[in-house]
Amino acid sequence: MLKAIGKYIDTLPLTNLISSGEKKADTVPIEVDRFYDALDLSEFTFMMRGVTESGAETQTELQKMVSSDGNYIQLTWHIGSLFTAEPGKLFLDLYAYHYEADTPGSDPPDEVIRYQLPPVEIREIPEGTREATDEESYEAFWPQVKRAITALEHRIQVMTQEEYDELEDPDPDVIYILTEEET
Repeated sequence: MLKAIGKYIDTLPLTNLISSGEKKADTVPIEVDRFYDALDLSEFTFMMRGVTESGAETQTELQKMVSSDGNYIQLTWHIGSLFTAEPGKLFLDLYAYHYEADTPGSDPPDEVIRYQLPPVEIREIPEGTREATDEESYEAFWPQVKRAITALEHRIQVMTQEEYDELEDPDPDVIYILTEEET
């Protein structure tokens, strides 16, 4: 859940949550104070707007419900596919507006409140260039690694013994390292 502190909402809980191409996979509850200054926000319409790094913009109206104690408004944001269309930063703009008249016209709203939210990262989906085969699977790969390690260990032991045998009167407490020039 995201919670407003005044008009600031920390988006840290959304870190590593959203991937590009998702379609309404996540629902984010947001809690804001019902009253701001002398305004009762329960009469307002709440919108979540998103702008991608490339400038693409989308928005959606949020569902709202006044809490049982009457002090908070619970908003529900269903993250639609247009919010996740592009990987990278998604700049969020939560705003609430209200018209004094019963029928909103072409005029701007009488009251507008905007909340401050840090951008969130839309994770890019890795793209493969081909389909993996059974030989490339983890189950097949791990035994290959074990065999390679065993073969290398054996080769090191043989090389070390041969090099040790070639030394004149070796000191058994010293480990000798031969360079390519010496071999």
